[in-house]
Amino acid sequence: LAGWCRSTYLNFSSLNMISDLRRNVSRELESLGFPPVAENGYHNRNGDFNPAFLQAAICAGLYPNVAFRREGDVNFSTMSNKKARIHLSSVNAVKSQPLSKKCQVSSHEVEFVIFGELVKGKIMFTMENTTHLVSPLPLLLLCGQLRVRPIYFVSPQCDEHETVSIDRAVLTVDDWLTFLAESEIARGLIILRKRLDSAFSAMTSDPTSFADLSPVEKDAVNTLSVVLNSAYKAAPKR
Repeated sequence: LAGWCRSTYLNFSSLNMISDLRRNVSRELESLGFPPVAENGYHNRNGDFNPAFLQAAICAGLYPNVAFRREGDVNFSTMSNKKARIHLSSVNAVKSQPLSKKCQVSSHEVEFVIFGELVKGKIMFTMENTTHLVSPLPLLLLCGQLRVRPIYFVSPQCDEHETVSIDRAVLTVDDWLTFLAESEIARGLIILRKRLDSAFSAMTSDPTSFADLSPVEKDAVNTLSVVLNSAYKAAPKR
């Protein structure tokens, strides 16, 4: 295993530490009434090797440690408005990796990265333990406070006090991350988010009834699975 870690630029000691932490957390969750992670059932129906779920879990667990950048940017911007780059010790900082170069996404897109720790250096901040987030959906459905508002504009043909609505809405996460979406899609995301919040509250308040969600909550959890997988598969390969 140590040799494999060296060949894939992974830290053997860090992986051992993560493995121990995983066992400890699993043991704590089981003591609270949550089902064992290795046990087959509703909680483990999709297996534990799904990259879309893994990214979503990392995003939800590390939020608000999220940074973004736009086309042509070298640095990322954090929630606290700090400019940061990938730490040089990270595999993502290798010259062949996209995150080490200027942002190559199109002008209407944003590139997101999740990080474990922000370190202040002599010149600027650097991010450690970074993971590229292929889709913003985990941010919209699992992180912070999601809000929506319609878009209005004053038409030149209308009275100055009249406004016209268009088929677009603005979604914001914690009044920081802003997304533009079609009104129908925005409504769907808001409804799904509310149902997911309800399911999460039910699961955490009584872990022993983990699989006894209402039909609406179960449908929301299943929809989340489909949406995350679809977004991950649709993302451009890097």
